[in-house]
Amino acid sequence: MEQIVINVEDKSILRSLRKILNSINGVSIVRTTKKRKRGLDEAIEDVKAGRVYTANNSKEMFKHILG
Repeated sequence: MEQIVINVEDKSILRSLRKILNSINGVSIVRTTKKRKRGLDEAIEDVKAGRVYTANNSKEMFKHILG
């Protein structure tokens, strides 16, 4: 079995494209889902990118947040 990936920028033609492809014998459409990042994965990326702030105590943290 061969696979072809088609990138479609104009979403308005997707319905027509699906009908055409489904009408061809031997062709099937596999729906893909985007892999969503979990909160933990996003947090790890933040740490790696240096987007973190540390405070010695709560007063220092609130001073930094509230200005």
